[in-house]
Order: sequence, then structure tokens, then C-alpha cells
Amino acid sequence: MKHPYSARRLLRGCAVSVLVGALGACSHVSMPKVSMPKMPSLSKEEEKPKDQSATPRDLMTAKLVNPRPDPNIPNLTVGKLMEFADRYLACDCANMRFGQSWQKVDDGYILLTNSDVVRPLHFVCKDVGESRECFLAEIDRGPQTPALTDRFVPGGDFIKFLYENGVKCERATPCQ
Repeated sequence: MKHPYSARRLLRGCAVSVLVGALGACSHVSMPKVSMPKMPSLSKEEEKPKDQSATPRDLMTAKLVNPRPDPNIPNLTVGKLMEFADRYLACDCANMRFGQSWQKVDDGYILLTNSDVVRPLHFVCKDVGESRECFLAEIDRGPQTPALTDRFVPGGDFIKFLYENGVKCERATPCQ
């Protein structure tokens, strides 16, 4: 007596072997190309150059302790001052940041600016407990200032100027 499923098994086995044989006979099987993300390098040579205009991390939350010429000016951090300076330049349609590069010095930092009018700014800093405080030294406006009495600006006045001009932009027309 014949088993009723033996013919089915035989047909199924033949179909599977034909399929396997057909796939094996293919000379080229195309596989989709998958691009893998580039893994970060651990070597120092391949590091990207740091953005020199970015405010150093330890200054972002450093409190400015210059005496305020106006009690309506809030206490600011160095990071907030740089934000106001960048906003002020953006309001003037400048396509650059206020700070060009920061240099660490023994008593704090020196900021080279993209301004033709302002000489490098000197932030004298000190760690106080868990925080840091900085004093913005007097700013030299350079030899192009006609009167020597107008050439030097107290750091507090400069902070006030950047705050007042960085908080709001009076420009009514868009930049081009």
C-alpha cells in the first residue's frame, strides 16, 4: 500500500532542490550596499581644530564682578556677555562673531575681538569656592580715538553698553 503523503513529499523535495540548485547556479548575487557611520577616532592627530571664537567652558558661568554703573543692569556671566555682544553685531548686520579667539593667561583670559575699534579684552578671573568670578579690565579703544580721555572705557561701562544694545535691536529693516 502506498502512503498518501509520499507523492507530496517527493514533489516538495524536488521543488526545494530545484530552487537551491537555481540559486547556487547564479554567478552573481547582488547585495544592497550599506554604508556604516564613521567611528570616532581615538588618536590625537585626527582631532578637529577647536573653534577659537567659542567662549571657554570655564568662563561660560563665570560671574562678572565689575561695579555696575546702572542698578537696572543685571549681574551677568561672561557667557551671557558674549551672547549680547554677538547679538549686537548681528543687529549691525555683521557676519561674524564678536570674539575672534581666546587666550589663557596666568590671571585669566584675553579675548581677541573682530572689532576694529576695541583692543583685546582682558578678563581677570579667580575661583571662589565652587564658582568663578571675572573682572573685565579697562578697555582700550585704540589710537584712532581722538581724545585720550575717551580712549579708555571702564569694563562696567562696556558691559552696560553690550547689555543695552544686545537685549534689543532697534533695526527696522532686514539685513541684506
